[in-house]
Amino acid sequence: MDSFSSSFKQSFYLSEVYADFCSKITGIKYSEVKIKDKIFFIIKNKNPAINNYDDDTVYNFKNLKIKYTRVLNRPNYLEKTPSIIEYSILFKKSYEEAVKNYKHSFKEGLRQSTKYDLSAEIPKRIDENVISKVYNIYANQMKRLNSYMFPKSFFNEFIKLNGSLLFLVYYEDKIASYAFCFENKENLYISIAGGHEDYFKFRINNKLYDSIIKYACDKSLNIHFGIGIFGSGYQKFKENAGAINYKCERFPNDEKFIKIISRIINTKIFGIILRYISKKSPKRIMFLLVPIT
Repeated sequence: MDSFSSSFKQSFYLSEVYADFCSKITGIKYSEVKIKDKIFFIIKNKNPAINNYDDDTVYNFKNLKIKYTRVLNRPNYLEKTPSIIEYSILFKKSYEEAVKNYKHSFKEGLRQSTKYDLSAEIPKRIDENVISKVYNIYANQMKRLNSYMFPKSFFNEFIKLNGSLLFLVYYEDKIASYAFCFENKENLYISIAGGHEDYFKFRINNKLYDSIIKYACDKSLNIHFGIGIFGSGYQKFKENAGAINYKCERFPNDEKFIKIISRIINTKIFGIILRYISKKSPKRIMFLLVPIT
């Protein structure tokens, strides 16, 4: 089995535990749908899992009008018509091999980070104080990005997941950047991550992702960096860290809608409206964004 297929073999996204998590944050009970002796957990009309589904499964999803996101074994940047949404993976390897695959810009950023008083850790105990500090960084980050905002309850539920991890980078004992992840079988999944803008000059994200990559390499894990927008700075950053961004297929096809949204997303009024809806109807926003990585 090739590395791509192997990385989806025991997908946490397909588990009932993940479906239960998505059910809690959206407030919608999941149902079970059986397709060819396999059980899929569906929230309303969506499959919250992202996977490399086979053609037969996709055919049945479409017939049942179940929305899905499928990852194709085709590097997106090589496609004549790359998908707007893409999925990033860094396959298991030794840390030495991973470092060799870092692009120059990532290596340079990591080298610069060593000049500052940065330290990385995975806290064994995550209390309300830690979550509050991280959430404040996240909230300011989403305002800066002119985007939606998940409620703190999302992170409280996330940290309850079996295998959940919180990677933190500190600058002089202050939290500078963070990444919520979960570990399952031979895979490490990165969910929401970010940092405090005051510390970007110290290349905190290079330090953060290098610490995540080292952790995964030491445990022989694939790293699922999750979905992102083709051509965005964040996707380029993932590539520079050694990940491969794969083409995605979505049903129904919403490429035109995403293109329209991408044109207006930077307008101030758009962000204000999104954050207002996020505050008034947080579960609705989270359902609209399912599948969430």
